[in-house]
Amino acid sequence: MRFKAKLSVSILVVLAMLVLALLGAAWHFSTLILFPGVRCWEHYVKCGDPSAWGLAFEKASFQTSDGFTLPGWYIPAHTSQKAIIFVHGHGGTIHEGMKYAPALHQAGYNILAFSLRRNLGNLGQGETGKYLATMGCLEKKDILAAVDFLSEKKGMQAIGVFGFSMGAASSILAMAEDKRIKAGIFNSAYANIEDQLADVGKRGFGLPRYPLLPVVVWVAGLRSKTDLSACNAEDYIGRISPRPVFIMQCTGDDYIDFKHAQRIFAAAKEPKEFWAAPCNKHVREWNQCRAEAEKRVLVFFDKTLK
Repeated sequence: MRFKAKLSVSILVVLAMLVLALLGAAWHFSTLILFPGVRCWEHYVKCGDPSAWGLAFEKASFQTSDGFTLPGWYIPAHTSQKAIIFVHGHGGTIHEGMKYAPALHQAGYNILAFSLRRNLGNLGQGETGKYLATMGCLEKKDILAAVDFLSEKKGMQAIGVFGFSMGAASSILAMAEDKRIKAGIFNSAYANIEDQLADVGKRGFGLPRYPLLPVVVWVAGLRSKTDLSACNAEDYIGRISPRPVFIMQCTGDDYIDFKHAQRIFAAAKEPKEFWAAPCNKHVREWNQCRAEAEKRVLVFFDKTLK
């Protein structure tokens, strides 16, 4: 009996240690999700303000429904009431969409680029570390605040959104909720958050999906007070119709598998467009196929934002 009791205690100790190790690993990986390092990536091309692209701009700021003041750049096209919102990705900066700005501005579009709540240090003020990245769950509020700014402060009548990576997933959620967004381009969004995290865990760390990933998502949800499983782009994009959407992604994307774009497009309702871009890096359509990327973006917005 004494041996059995000792064995039972040993088993309980081992199980407790395994649970603690699992929770510790989940805390570590949830930190990578919630607090990504922020940088201006080389594929953004330029990391200065819009003047680096030869564009005049105004500094802008607006407040979200939950009290965050977000900084941005407003690039006016004075004879137009059409505007495009750029939404950057996870760990990205306000600069991400700017490579498309000269062509869109020349075509007559006002442009708003801004920093998501986790990235309030994007304007050269340093990383603050105060806010969480939530894979789109809360970032959609930032986009809705940008729409409020353009509609109420700038008098825009036709607003489109152009999101990149997590910014694309966030934009799908926002557009599904706000009918003031008339058209959306979603560049390299993930269809399902857990599927994307599983891909990253396997590719970057050699980790199997189970048992760690569900615990990571659960811990991240507790820390951010959100339900990540309720923020999947493929579950929302069908609600956007009859407003038009355009899904684009590099066929050889090395960070978000091309299958995510296919899934999102399959879940979308008409009118919808798809571009399987012949490039091999994450959100590099402009960098590797500039002329085609600009043409497709301009044609889409010209026919959908009236």
